[in-house]
Amino acid sequence: MENQIKMPGLKPLQITDNLLLREYLLKYPRENSDYSLTALIAWGFIYNNHYLMFKERLVIFNLQYQFILFPIGKELNPMELNELVNSFRQYYPKAQVIAMPEEYLDKYPYLIDDYEIYEDRDWADYVYSIDSLVNLSGKKLAKKKNLISQFTRAYPQYKVLKITEDRLDVILQFTKKWRRERSAGGSYLDTEYKAIENTVKYWNKLPVEGIIICLDQKIAAYSIFSPQTVDMVTEHFEKFDPDKKGSAQLINWETARYLQGRYKWMNREQDIGLEGLRQAKLSYMPERLLPYYALRPKAESSLSKAE
Repeated sequence: MENQIKMPGLKPLQITDNLLLREYLLKYPRENSDYSLTALIAWGFIYNNHYLMFKERLVIFNLQYQFILFPIGKELNPMELNELVNSFRQYYPKAQVIAMPEEYLDKYPYLIDDYEIYEDRDWADYVYSIDSLVNLSGKKLAKKKNLISQFTRAYPQYKVLKITEDRLDVILQFTKKWRRERSAGGSYLDTEYKAIENTVKYWNKLPVEGIIICLDQKIAAYSIFSPQTVDMVTEHFEKFDPDKKGSAQLINWETARYLQGRYKWMNREQDIGLEGLRQAKLSYMPERLLPYYALRPKAESSLSKAE
């Protein structure tokens, strides 16, 4: 089987490892949403994430796709990075490094001698100013504000509730209903639902929060988020009732209001190349995109020939 553990020291990532993950992520924070503790657990269990320690760095390995997440810890120099990649490729020939920091590539431009370095726009993170998401100033965001006003006029009785343990089953039922009524399927949405299930399952073991838009004791929308860095929060999931006009804009606005004052930035993750999702994320005028770089050894490089 291709997904068998072959490499010595490689261990499957388990929920009991969340303390180790938390320790490293707090000490060496990264803005990329792949480095969120919640994402590493919720999606990592789906993609068969494993880990090992390499020169006191924590290395996460996606066994399903043979992706090495750029190590968490003190910066590796290029020789150490080569050693790490070589050690993986002895057992997993397709292994490549993902989520490379842009500043690392700028610092070591000669990496291009041994590696193919590529940027994947589909996996760039969208970062927004939370104040901007609350204020919705300017002509380009006026439509968002108008749709929120339409919702609040139509449903003045709506409430914003914090997601608590006793409301988690309702979140899953709402998500199932959302998929069924929209005939939403496909591999990504199926996988996303599993990630939401994992988040709900380990709710009390993750630094995760969320809010519900409640309308006549029914959910109209919800969002789930967790801390990324000291001044950045990542929103992992956001669902809304498409039959309630303005619910999509309202949950975004209420989430930002809930987090305002606690964080400066919101990371709303990637669009994964889905055109509709890309348009929706761009329409909120992101402050910046966090580029996503990966590198794999060239076929004829000195690295690939090294013992």
